[in-house]
Amino acid sequence: MVPSNILKSSKHMRQHIKDKTNLQHFIDISIRLTTEKNSSKLLDEILQVVMSIANSDAGSIYSITPNKQLKFETVINKSLNLYLGGTLGSPVDFPNIDLFIDGKPNDTAIVAHSANSGEVINIPDVYDALPFDMSAARKMDARTGYRSESMLTIPLKDHEDDIIGVIQLINVKDAQNKNIPFSEELVTLIRSFASLGAISLTNSTLIKGMEDLFSTFAETIAMAIDEKSPHTGGHCKRVPALTLMLADAVNDINKGPLASFSMSEADRHELDIAGWLHDCGKIATPDHIMEKSTKLETIFDRIKYVDAKFEIISRDLKIAYQQKIICAMKLQKPIEVQQFERLLDTELKQLALDRALLQRVNVGGEFLGDAELEHIERIANKYQLVINDINTPLLSADEVENLTIRRGTLTEAEREVMKRHMDVTKNILDALPFPKHLSNVTEYALGHHEKLDGTGYPRGLTKEQMSVPARLMAITDIFEALSAVDRPYKKAKPVSECLFILGSMVAKNHLDADIFAIFIESEVYKNYINEYADPEQLDEIDFDNLPGYTPIS
Repeated sequence: MVPSNILKSSKHMRQHIKDKTNLQHFIDISIRLTTEKNSSKLLDEILQVVMSIANSDAGSIYSITPNKQLKFETVINKSLNLYLGGTLGSPVDFPNIDLFIDGKPNDTAIVAHSANSGEVINIPDVYDALPFDMSAARKMDARTGYRSESMLTIPLKDHEDDIIGVIQLINVKDAQNKNIPFSEELVTLIRSFASLGAISLTNSTLIKGMEDLFSTFAETIAMAIDEKSPHTGGHCKRVPALTLMLADAVNDINKGPLASFSMSEADRHELDIAGWLHDCGKIATPDHIMEKSTKLETIFDRIKYVDAKFEIISRDLKIAYQQKIICAMKLQKPIEVQQFERLLDTELKQLALDRALLQRVNVGGEFLGDAELEHIERIANKYQLVINDINTPLLSADEVENLTIRRGTLTEAEREVMKRHMDVTKNILDALPFPKHLSNVTEYALGHHEKLDGTGYPRGLTKEQMSVPARLMAITDIFEALSAVDRPYKKAKPVSECLFILGSMVAKNHLDADIFAIFIESEVYKNYINEYADPEQLDEIDFDNLPGYTPIS
Protein backbone atom coordinates (compact mmCIF):
# COMPACT_ATOMS: atom_id res chain seq x y z
CA MET A 1 0.00 0.00 0.00
CA VAL A 2 1.32 3.46 -1.03
CA PRO A 3 1.83 5.75 1.98
CA SER A 4 -0.62 8.67 2.17
CA ASN A 5 2.13 11.29 2.29
CA ILE A 6 3.51 10.04 -1.05
CA LEU A 7 0.02 10.12 -2.60
CA LYS A 8 -0.46 13.65 -1.32
CA SER A 9 2.93 14.72 -2.68
CA SER A 10 2.14 13.17 -6.07
CA LYS A 11 -1.21 14.98 -6.20
CA HIS A 12 0.45 18.33 -5.46
CA MET A 13 3.07 17.66 -8.12
CA ARG A 14 0.41 16.95 -10.77
CA GLN A 15 -1.46 20.13 -9.79
CA HIS A 16 1.78 22.12 -9.92
CA ILE A 17 2.54 20.80 -13.40
CA LYS A 18 -1.03 21.59 -14.52
CA ASP A 19 -0.84 25.12 -13.13
CA LYS A 20 2.50 25.72 -14.85
CA THR A 21 1.08 24.42 -18.10
CA ASN A 22 -1.96 26.70 -17.84
CA LEU A 23 0.23 29.66 -16.93
CA GLN A 24 2.50 29.04 -19.92
CA HIS A 25 -0.58 28.64 -22.11
CA PHE A 26 -1.95 31.98 -20.94
CA ILE A 27 1.45 33.62 -21.44
CA ASP A 28 1.59 32.28 -24.98
CA ILE A 29 -1.93 33.59 -25.61
CA SER A 30 -1.01 37.01 -24.25
CA ILE A 31 2.02 37.18 -26.51
CA ARG A 32 -0.07 36.21 -29.51
CA LEU A 33 -2.55 38.97 -28.77
CA THR A 34 -0.01 41.70 -28.09
CA THR A 35 2.38 41.04 -30.98
CA GLU A 36 -0.06 40.86 -33.90
CA LYS A 37 -0.17 44.16 -35.81
CA ASN A 38 -2.60 43.40 -38.62
CA SER A 39 -6.10 44.37 -37.41
CA SER A 40 -7.91 41.74 -39.50
CA LYS A 41 -5.61 38.99 -38.25
CA LEU A 42 -5.91 40.34 -34.75
CA LEU A 43 -9.72 40.12 -34.74
CA ASP A 44 -9.45 36.54 -35.93
CA GLU A 45 -6.80 35.85 -33.28
CA ILE A 46 -8.93 37.32 -30.48
CA LEU A 47 -11.86 35.08 -31.38
CA GLN A 48 -9.74 31.95 -31.58
CA VAL A 49 -8.02 32.76 -28.28
CA VAL A 50 -11.24 33.27 -26.29
CA MET A 51 -12.81 30.19 -27.91
CA SER A 52 -9.77 28.19 -26.83
CA ILE A 53 -9.95 29.51 -23.26
CA ALA A 54 -13.69 28.89 -23.01
CA ASN A 55 -13.57 25.56 -24.88
CA SER A 56 -16.56 26.84 -26.86
CA ASP A 57 -17.80 25.09 -29.97
CA ALA A 58 -18.68 28.19 -31.96
CA GLY A 59 -18.11 31.91 -31.99
CA SER A 60 -18.24 35.13 -33.96
CA ILE A 61 -16.44 38.44 -33.73
CA TYR A 62 -17.86 41.70 -35.07
CA SER A 63 -16.39 45.09 -35.86
CA ILE A 64 -18.32 48.35 -35.86
CA THR A 65 -18.64 50.09 -39.23
CA PRO A 66 -18.63 53.88 -39.67
CA ASN A 67 -22.38 53.80 -40.39
CA LYS A 68 -23.16 52.18 -37.02
CA GLN A 69 -23.53 48.55 -37.97
CA LEU A 70 -21.98 45.36 -36.67
CA LYS A 71 -20.02 43.56 -39.36
CA PHE A 72 -19.15 39.86 -39.15
CA GLU A 73 -15.36 39.57 -39.26
CA THR A 74 -14.91 35.88 -38.41
CA VAL A 75 -17.43 33.07 -37.86
CA ILE A 76 -16.27 29.67 -36.53
CA ASN A 77 -18.28 26.51 -35.78
CA LYS A 78 -16.18 23.45 -35.01
CA SER A 79 -19.05 20.92 -35.13
CA LEU A 80 -20.11 22.18 -38.56
CA ASN A 81 -16.51 22.50 -39.71
CA LEU A 82 -17.31 26.14 -40.54
CA TYR A 83 -14.71 28.88 -40.80
CA LEU A 84 -15.74 32.15 -42.49
CA GLY A 85 -13.85 35.41 -42.69
CA GLY A 86 -10.64 35.95 -40.78
CA THR A 87 -7.38 35.45 -42.62
CA LEU A 88 -7.99 32.04 -44.16
CA GLY A 89 -11.74 31.52 -44.33
CA SER A 90 -14.18 32.17 -47.11
CA PRO A 91 -15.83 35.62 -47.17
CA VAL A 92 -18.66 36.15 -44.69
CA ASP A 93 -21.87 36.84 -46.61
CA PHE A 94 -24.08 37.43 -43.55
CA PRO A 95 -25.78 40.85 -43.53
CA ASN A 96 -24.58 43.52 -41.13
CA ILE A 97 -26.60 44.08 -37.97
CA ASP A 98 -27.96 47.59 -37.34
CA LEU A 99 -27.06 49.13 -33.99
CA PHE A 100 -29.96 51.55 -34.35
CA ILE A 101 -33.37 51.16 -35.97
CA ASP A 102 -35.39 54.30 -36.69
CA GLY A 103 -32.96 56.26 -34.53
CA LYS A 104 -33.44 54.01 -31.50
CA PRO A 105 -31.05 51.38 -30.11
CA ASN A 106 -31.62 47.92 -31.52
CA ASP A 107 -32.51 45.92 -28.40
CA THR A 108 -33.78 42.81 -30.14
CA ALA A 109 -30.39 41.59 -31.42
CA ILE A 110 -28.14 40.40 -28.59
CA VAL A 111 -24.88 41.64 -30.16
CA ALA A 112 -26.43 45.05 -30.92
CA HIS A 113 -27.74 45.37 -27.36
CA SER A 114 -24.34 44.41 -25.94
CA ALA A 115 -22.61 46.97 -28.16
CA ASN A 116 -25.08 49.74 -27.33
CA SER A 117 -25.22 49.06 -23.58
CA GLY A 118 -21.70 47.82 -22.97
CA GLU A 119 -23.15 44.87 -21.05
CA VAL A 120 -21.88 41.31 -20.92
CA ILE A 121 -24.81 39.01 -21.75
CA ASN A 122 -24.61 35.41 -20.47
CA ILE A 123 -27.48 33.19 -21.60
CA PRO A 124 -27.73 29.51 -20.51
CA ASP A 125 -30.14 28.62 -23.33
CA VAL A 126 -30.67 30.91 -26.31
CA TYR A 127 -34.05 29.38 -27.08
CA ASP A 128 -35.29 30.93 -23.83
CA ALA A 129 -33.59 34.28 -24.49
CA LEU A 130 -36.54 36.63 -24.50
CA PRO A 131 -36.85 39.53 -25.29
CA PHE A 132 -34.04 39.02 -27.80
CA ASP A 133 -34.83 37.98 -31.35
CA MET A 134 -33.25 34.54 -31.82
CA SER A 135 -35.07 33.74 -35.06
CA ALA A 136 -31.86 33.91 -37.10
CA ALA A 137 -30.12 31.43 -34.77
CA ARG A 138 -33.12 29.09 -34.88
CA LYS A 139 -33.27 29.22 -38.68
CA MET A 140 -29.57 28.45 -38.88
CA ASP A 141 -29.98 25.56 -36.47
CA ALA A 142 -32.94 24.21 -38.42
CA ARG A 143 -30.96 24.39 -41.66
CA THR A 144 -27.80 22.77 -40.27
CA GLY A 145 -29.17 20.45 -37.57
CA TYR A 146 -27.11 22.31 -34.98
CA ARG A 147 -28.39 23.20 -31.52
CA SER A 148 -27.31 26.56 -30.15
CA GLU A 149 -27.56 26.55 -26.38
CA SER A 150 -25.25 28.48 -24.04
CA MET A 151 -24.21 31.89 -25.34
CA LEU A 152 -21.86 34.58 -24.08
CA THR A 153 -21.75 38.04 -25.67
CA ILE A 154 -18.95 40.42 -24.65
CA PRO A 155 -18.38 43.97 -25.94
CA LEU A 156 -14.81 44.98 -26.76
CA LYS A 157 -13.86 48.37 -25.30
CA ASP A 158 -10.94 50.60 -26.17
CA HIS A 159 -8.86 52.81 -23.83
CA GLU A 160 -11.57 55.49 -23.89
CA ASP A 161 -14.27 52.95 -22.98
CA ASP A 162 -15.78 53.14 -26.46
CA ILE A 163 -17.11 49.92 -27.98
CA ILE A 164 -14.96 48.81 -30.91
CA GLY A 165 -16.43 45.34 -31.47
CA VAL A 166 -18.34 42.41 -30.02
CA ILE A 167 -17.46 38.76 -29.35
CA GLN A 168 -20.11 36.08 -29.17
CA LEU A 169 -19.34 32.53 -28.02
CA ILE A 170 -21.76 29.60 -28.31
CA ASN A 171 -21.90 26.23 -26.53
CA VAL A 172 -19.13 25.96 -23.98
CA LYS A 173 -18.12 22.28 -23.55
CA ASP A 174 -17.28 20.31 -20.41
CA ALA A 175 -14.80 17.43 -20.11
CA GLN A 176 -17.40 15.04 -21.57
CA ASN A 177 -17.98 17.37 -24.54
CA LYS A 178 -21.44 18.31 -23.34
CA ASN A 179 -22.92 21.82 -23.57
CA ILE A 180 -22.87 23.65 -20.24
CA PRO A 181 -23.56 27.27 -19.23
CA PHE A 182 -20.71 29.79 -19.01
CA SER A 183 -19.69 29.97 -15.34
CA GLU A 184 -18.99 33.33 -13.74
CA GLU A 185 -15.37 32.30 -13.20
CA LEU A 186 -15.02 31.48 -16.89
CA VAL A 187 -16.75 34.70 -17.90
CA THR A 188 -14.26 36.69 -15.81
CA LEU A 189 -11.33 34.89 -17.43
CA ILE A 190 -12.71 35.39 -20.94
CA ARG A 191 -13.39 39.06 -20.26
CA SER A 192 -9.78 39.58 -19.16
CA PHE A 193 -8.43 38.14 -22.39
CA ALA A 194 -11.07 39.94 -24.44
CA SER A 195 -9.90 43.18 -22.80
CA LEU A 196 -6.30 42.33 -23.64
CA GLY A 197 -7.37 41.67 -27.20
CA ALA A 198 -9.27 44.96 -27.30
CA ILE A 199 -6.18 46.82 -26.08
CA SER A 200 -4.08 45.15 -28.77
CA LEU A 201 -6.71 45.97 -31.38
CA THR A 202 -6.82 49.59 -30.21
CA ASN A 203 -3.03 49.81 -30.32
CA SER A 204 -3.01 48.30 -33.79
CA THR A 205 -5.68 50.75 -34.92
CA LEU A 206 -3.83 53.69 -33.38
CA ILE A 207 -0.56 52.63 -34.99
CA LYS A 208 -2.26 52.19 -38.34
CA GLY A 209 -3.92 55.57 -37.88
CA MET A 210 -0.58 57.19 -37.06
CA GLU A 211 1.02 55.53 -40.10
CA ASP A 212 -1.80 56.76 -42.34
CA LEU A 213 -1.61 60.22 -40.78
CA PHE A 214 2.14 60.46 -41.26
CA SER A 215 2.03 59.11 -44.81
CA THR A 216 -0.75 61.54 -45.67
CA PHE A 217 1.17 64.37 -44.01
CA ALA A 218 4.22 63.58 -46.15
CA GLU A 219 2.10 63.52 -49.31
CA THR A 220 0.33 66.73 -48.24
CA ILE A 221 3.69 68.50 -48.01
CA ALA A 222 4.26 67.51 -51.63
CA MET A 223 0.76 68.75 -52.47
CA ALA A 224 1.52 72.10 -50.83
CA ILE A 225 4.75 72.38 -52.82
CA ASP A 226 2.80 71.44 -55.93
CA GLU A 227 0.50 74.42 -55.35
CA LYS A 228 3.57 76.60 -55.01
CA SER A 229 5.52 75.01 -57.87
CA PRO A 230 3.85 72.35 -60.05
CA HIS A 231 7.12 70.98 -61.44
CA THR A 232 8.71 70.72 -57.97
CA GLY A 233 5.54 69.12 -56.63
CA GLY A 234 5.72 66.63 -59.49
CA HIS A 235 9.35 65.96 -58.57
CA CYS A 236 8.33 65.27 -54.95
CA LYS A 237 5.81 62.69 -56.20
CA ARG A 238 8.06 60.99 -58.74
CA VAL A 239 11.21 60.64 -56.65
CA PRO A 240 9.55 58.26 -54.12
CA ALA A 241 8.29 56.10 -56.99
CA LEU A 242 11.69 55.94 -58.69
CA THR A 243 13.43 55.41 -55.35
CA LEU A 244 11.31 52.36 -54.54
CA MET A 245 11.82 50.99 -58.05
CA LEU A 246 15.59 51.19 -57.63
CA ALA A 247 15.48 49.98 -54.02
CA ASP A 248 13.54 46.89 -55.11
CA ALA A 249 16.14 46.23 -57.81
CA VAL A 250 18.99 46.51 -55.29
CA ASN A 251 17.05 44.25 -52.92
CA ASP A 252 16.61 41.65 -55.67
CA ILE A 253 20.21 41.59 -56.89
CA ASN A 254 22.02 38.38 -55.94
CA LYS A 255 25.53 39.21 -57.10
CA GLY A 256 28.08 41.95 -56.68
CA PRO A 257 28.93 44.09 -53.62
CA LEU A 258 25.25 44.77 -52.79
CA ALA A 259 24.06 41.15 -52.94
CA SER A 260 23.59 41.10 -49.15
CA PHE A 261 21.39 44.21 -49.07
CA SER A 262 17.77 43.48 -48.20
CA MET A 263 14.66 45.44 -47.29
CA SER A 264 11.58 44.44 -45.33
CA GLU A 265 8.19 45.99 -45.99
CA ALA A 266 8.81 48.25 -42.99
CA ASP A 267 12.15 49.36 -44.47
CA ARG A 268 10.45 50.00 -47.78
CA HIS A 269 7.77 52.12 -46.09
CA GLU A 270 10.45 54.11 -44.28
CA LEU A 271 12.25 54.82 -47.55
CA ASP A 272 8.97 55.83 -49.20
CA ILE A 273 8.31 58.39 -46.45
CA ALA A 274 11.84 59.74 -46.90
CA GLY A 275 11.21 60.06 -50.63
CA TRP A 276 8.07 62.10 -50.09
CA LEU A 277 9.82 64.41 -47.60
CA HIS A 278 13.23 64.74 -49.26
CA ASP A 279 12.49 68.24 -50.63
CA CYS A 280 9.97 69.44 -48.04
CA GLY A 281 12.22 72.45 -47.32
CA LYS A 282 11.40 73.87 -50.76
CA ILE A 283 8.13 75.05 -49.29
CA ALA A 284 10.21 77.96 -47.92
CA THR A 285 12.16 78.66 -51.14
CA PRO A 286 11.09 81.95 -52.81
CA ASP A 287 8.85 81.43 -55.83
CA HIS A 288 10.89 83.66 -58.13
CA ILE A 289 13.96 81.47 -57.57
CA MET A 290 12.28 78.06 -57.57
CA GLU A 291 10.31 78.95 -60.71
CA LYS A 292 13.09 80.87 -62.45
CA SER A 293 12.73 79.59 -65.99
CA THR A 294 15.04 82.14 -67.67
CA LYS A 295 18.13 84.02 -66.56
CA LEU A 296 16.40 87.41 -66.35
CA GLU A 297 13.23 86.17 -64.69
CA THR A 298 12.28 87.56 -61.29
CA ILE A 299 8.59 88.24 -60.78
CA PHE A 300 8.49 88.60 -64.57
CA ASP A 301 10.97 87.84 -67.34
CA ARG A 302 13.06 91.00 -67.64
CA ILE A 303 14.01 90.16 -71.22
CA LYS A 304 10.89 92.13 -72.10
CA TYR A 305 12.34 95.13 -70.28
CA VAL A 306 15.63 94.67 -72.17
CA ASP A 307 13.66 94.39 -75.42
CA ALA A 308 11.97 97.67 -74.59
CA LYS A 309 15.38 99.29 -74.09
CA PHE A 310 16.50 97.94 -77.46
CA GLU A 311 13.41 99.53 -78.99
CA ILE A 312 14.38 102.86 -77.46
CA ILE A 313 17.94 102.58 -78.77
CA SER A 314 16.63 101.60 -82.20
CA ARG A 315 14.29 104.59 -82.21
CA ASP A 316 17.09 106.94 -81.05
CA LEU A 317 19.37 105.64 -83.81
CA LYS A 318 16.71 106.23 -86.42
CA ILE A 319 16.00 109.74 -85.13
CA ALA A 320 19.70 110.65 -84.99
CA TYR A 321 20.39 109.40 -88.52
CA GLN A 322 17.19 110.92 -89.89
CA GLN A 323 18.34 114.29 -88.59
CA LYS A 324 21.70 113.82 -90.32
CA ILE A 325 19.99 112.72 -93.53
CA ILE A 326 17.69 115.74 -93.46
CA CYS A 327 20.64 118.05 -93.00
CA ALA A 328 22.50 116.43 -95.89
CA MET A 329 19.42 116.68 -98.09
CA LYS A 330 19.08 120.36 -97.28
CA LEU A 331 22.73 120.85 -98.24
CA GLN A 332 22.04 118.82 -101.38
CA LYS A 333 24.64 116.15 -100.56
CA PRO A 334 23.08 112.96 -101.95
CA ILE A 335 26.20 110.86 -101.36
CA GLU A 336 26.15 111.65 -97.64
CA VAL A 337 22.46 110.76 -97.55
CA GLN A 338 23.25 107.32 -98.97
CA GLN A 339 26.15 106.87 -96.52
CA PHE A 340 23.97 107.71 -93.54
CA GLU A 341 21.26 105.33 -94.76
CA ARG A 342 23.80 102.51 -95.09
CA LEU A 343 25.28 103.23 -91.66
CA LEU A 344 21.81 103.26 -90.12
CA ASP A 345 20.96 99.94 -91.77
CA THR A 346 24.26 98.41 -90.58
CA GLU A 347 23.79 99.59 -87.01
CA LEU A 348 20.16 98.42 -86.91
CA LYS A 349 21.19 94.97 -88.18
CA GLN A 350 23.92 94.71 -85.53
CA LEU A 351 21.45 95.88 -82.92
CA ALA A 352 19.06 93.14 -84.00
CA LEU A 353 21.85 90.53 -83.82
CA ASP A 354 22.85 91.64 -80.33
CA ARG A 355 19.23 91.64 -79.27
CA ALA A 356 18.77 88.09 -80.64
CA LEU A 357 21.89 86.93 -78.77
CA LEU A 358 20.55 88.16 -75.44
CA GLN A 359 17.19 86.56 -76.11
CA ARG A 360 18.91 83.25 -76.86
CA VAL A 361 21.26 83.17 -73.88
CA ASN A 362 18.44 84.25 -71.57
CA VAL A 363 16.83 80.81 -72.03
CA GLY A 364 19.74 79.15 -70.24
CA GLY A 365 19.48 75.93 -72.17
CA GLU A 366 23.14 75.60 -73.13
CA PHE A 367 26.61 76.21 -71.71
CA LEU A 368 28.07 79.68 -72.39
CA GLY A 369 31.65 79.88 -73.59
CA ASP A 370 34.15 82.69 -73.02
CA ALA A 371 33.45 84.27 -76.43
CA GLU A 372 29.75 84.66 -75.68
CA LEU A 373 30.49 86.08 -72.24
CA GLU A 374 32.78 88.68 -73.78
CA HIS A 375 30.14 89.52 -76.38
CA ILE A 376 27.53 90.15 -73.65
CA GLU A 377 30.00 92.43 -71.83
CA ARG A 378 30.60 94.39 -75.09
CA ILE A 379 26.86 94.80 -75.62
CA ALA A 380 26.47 96.07 -72.06
CA ASN A 381 29.19 98.69 -72.56
CA LYS A 382 28.38 99.57 -76.18
CA TYR A 383 24.82 100.86 -76.02
CA GLN A 384 23.52 103.82 -74.06
CA LEU A 385 20.02 105.22 -73.88
CA VAL A 386 18.68 108.43 -72.42
CA ILE A 387 15.99 108.22 -69.78
CA ASN A 388 14.91 111.44 -68.05
CA ASP A 389 17.91 113.17 -69.67
CA ILE A 390 20.25 110.67 -68.02
CA ASN A 391 22.53 108.39 -70.03
CA THR A 392 21.82 104.83 -68.95
CA PRO A 393 23.63 101.60 -70.03
CA LEU A 394 21.52 99.14 -71.97
CA LEU A 395 22.21 96.45 -69.35
CA SER A 396 22.43 96.99 -65.63
CA ALA A 397 25.07 95.18 -63.55
CA ASP A 398 22.42 92.75 -62.28
CA GLU A 399 21.21 92.01 -65.81
CA VAL A 400 24.80 91.36 -66.92
CA GLU A 401 25.36 89.03 -63.96
CA ASN A 402 22.26 87.02 -64.82
CA LEU A 403 22.84 86.90 -68.59
CA THR A 404 26.42 85.70 -68.08
CA ILE A 405 25.39 82.64 -66.06
CA ARG A 406 27.37 79.89 -67.74
CA ARG A 407 24.87 77.05 -67.17
CA GLY A 408 21.22 77.04 -66.13
CA THR A 409 19.30 80.10 -64.97
CA LEU A 410 20.46 80.70 -61.40
CA THR A 411 23.19 83.02 -60.18
CA GLU A 412 25.57 81.82 -57.47
CA ALA A 413 23.60 83.77 -54.87
CA GLU A 414 20.35 82.19 -56.06
CA ARG A 415 21.96 78.73 -55.99
CA GLU A 416 22.87 79.31 -52.36
CA VAL A 417 19.23 80.21 -51.65
CA MET A 418 18.14 77.01 -53.40
CA LYS A 419 20.66 74.98 -51.41
CA ARG A 420 19.18 76.37 -48.23
CA HIS A 421 16.11 74.20 -48.84
CA MET A 422 18.19 71.34 -47.43
CA ASP A 423 18.77 73.28 -44.21
CA VAL A 424 15.03 73.91 -43.98
CA THR A 425 14.35 70.23 -44.77
CA LYS A 426 16.77 69.22 -42.01
CA ASN A 427 15.13 71.60 -39.53
CA ILE A 428 11.67 70.24 -40.37
CA LEU A 429 12.73 66.60 -40.13
CA ASP A 430 14.74 67.17 -36.94
CA ALA A 431 11.64 68.72 -35.36
CA LEU A 432 9.46 65.69 -36.17
CA PRO A 433 9.35 63.06 -33.40
CA PHE A 434 9.83 60.04 -35.66
CA PRO A 435 8.96 56.70 -34.04
CA LYS A 436 11.63 54.01 -33.93
CA HIS A 437 10.54 52.31 -37.14
CA LEU A 438 10.92 55.63 -39.03
CA SER A 439 14.14 56.70 -37.33
CA ASN A 440 16.13 56.61 -40.60
CA VAL A 441 13.83 58.92 -42.57
CA THR A 442 15.97 62.00 -41.91
CA GLU A 443 19.21 60.28 -42.93
CA TYR A 444 17.70 58.94 -46.14
CA ALA A 445 15.96 62.20 -47.08
CA LEU A 446 19.03 64.38 -46.48
CA GLY A 447 21.29 62.10 -48.49
CA HIS A 448 20.15 63.10 -51.97
CA HIS A 449 22.54 66.07 -52.25
CA GLU A 450 25.50 64.40 -50.57
CA LYS A 451 28.49 63.19 -52.62
CA LEU A 452 30.64 60.17 -51.88
CA ASP A 453 33.82 62.29 -51.71
CA GLY A 454 32.35 64.54 -48.99
CA THR A 455 31.81 67.62 -51.18
CA GLY A 456 28.01 67.49 -51.06
CA TYR A 457 25.60 69.18 -48.71
CA PRO A 458 24.06 69.78 -46.17
CA ARG A 459 26.43 67.67 -44.02
CA GLY A 460 29.35 66.88 -46.31
CA LEU A 461 29.14 63.12 -45.74
CA THR A 462 31.40 60.55 -47.37
CA LYS A 463 30.37 57.16 -48.76
CA GLU A 464 31.29 55.39 -45.52
CA GLN A 465 28.99 57.71 -43.58
CA MET A 466 25.99 57.11 -45.84
CA SER A 467 23.60 54.17 -45.90
CA VAL A 468 22.70 52.33 -49.11
CA PRO A 469 19.20 53.93 -49.23
CA ALA A 470 20.69 57.43 -48.85
CA ARG A 471 23.22 56.79 -51.64
CA LEU A 472 20.46 55.29 -53.73
CA MET A 473 18.24 58.35 -53.33
CA ALA A 474 21.02 60.61 -54.63
CA ILE A 475 20.89 58.78 -57.97
CA THR A 476 17.11 58.80 -58.27
CA ASP A 477 16.85 62.50 -57.39
CA ILE A 478 19.31 63.49 -60.12
CA PHE A 479 17.88 61.16 -62.76
CA GLU A 480 14.35 62.45 -62.16
CA ALA A 481 15.54 66.05 -62.46
CA LEU A 482 17.45 65.33 -65.68
CA SER A 483 14.66 63.37 -67.36
CA ALA A 484 11.70 65.47 -66.16
CA VAL A 485 9.38 66.69 -68.88
CA ASP A 486 7.78 69.50 -66.86
CA ARG A 487 10.73 71.79 -66.04
CA PRO A 488 10.03 75.41 -67.09
CA TYR A 489 13.73 76.17 -67.61
CA LYS A 490 14.85 73.22 -69.76
CA LYS A 491 13.73 70.55 -72.17
CA ALA A 492 13.60 66.91 -71.12
CA LYS A 493 16.90 65.23 -71.91
CA PRO A 494 17.19 61.95 -73.81
CA VAL A 495 18.04 59.00 -71.59
CA SER A 496 21.49 58.56 -73.11
CA GLU A 497 22.40 62.08 -71.98
CA CYS A 498 20.87 61.54 -68.52
CA LEU A 499 22.90 58.35 -68.01
CA PHE A 500 26.06 60.02 -69.35
CA ILE A 501 25.71 62.82 -66.78
CA LEU A 502 25.07 60.32 -63.99
CA GLY A 503 28.02 58.22 -65.14
CA SER A 504 30.28 61.29 -65.17
CA MET A 505 29.28 61.96 -61.56
CA VAL A 506 30.04 58.33 -60.69
CA ALA A 507 33.47 58.68 -62.31
CA LYS A 508 34.14 61.77 -60.15
CA ASN A 509 33.24 59.74 -57.02
CA HIS A 510 30.07 61.73 -56.45
CA LEU A 511 27.60 58.85 -56.90
CA ASP A 512 27.70 55.16 -56.01
CA ALA A 513 29.08 53.01 -58.86
CA ASP A 514 27.49 49.75 -57.63
CA ILE A 515 24.01 51.25 -57.41
CA PHE A 516 24.49 52.95 -60.78
CA ALA A 517 25.32 49.57 -62.34
CA ILE A 518 22.14 48.05 -60.88
CA PHE A 519 20.16 51.06 -62.10
CA ILE A 520 21.34 50.27 -65.63
CA GLU A 521 21.33 46.47 -65.67
CA SER A 522 17.92 46.10 -64.01
CA GLU A 523 16.58 48.66 -66.53
CA VAL A 524 14.99 50.71 -63.79
CA TYR A 525 15.64 53.80 -65.90
CA LYS A 526 13.67 52.33 -68.80
CA ASN A 527 10.71 51.22 -66.65
CA TYR A 528 10.59 54.64 -64.99
CA ILE A 529 10.67 56.58 -68.28
CA ASN A 530 7.89 54.44 -69.73
CA GLU A 531 5.68 55.04 -66.70
CA TYR A 532 6.48 58.58 -65.57
CA ALA A 533 8.13 60.46 -68.44
CA ASP A 534 8.10 60.33 -72.26
CA PRO A 535 9.01 57.01 -73.93
CA GLU A 536 10.45 58.99 -76.84
CA GLN A 537 13.33 59.91 -74.51
CA LEU A 538 14.53 56.29 -74.72
CA ASP A 539 17.24 56.56 -77.36
CA GLU A 540 20.28 54.47 -78.25
CA ILE A 541 22.78 54.12 -75.40
CA ASP A 542 26.46 53.26 -75.87
CA PHE A 543 27.04 51.26 -72.67
CA ASP A 544 30.61 50.37 -73.70
CA ASN A 545 31.62 54.04 -73.51
CA LEU A 546 29.37 55.10 -70.64
CA PRO A 547 31.52 56.73 -67.94
CA GLY A 548 31.32 55.29 -64.44
CA TYR A 549 29.68 52.05 -65.54
CA THR A 550 31.25 48.67 -64.83
CA PRO A 551 29.05 45.60 -65.39
CA ILE A 552 28.16 43.67 -62.24
CA SER A 553 30.07 40.44 -61.87
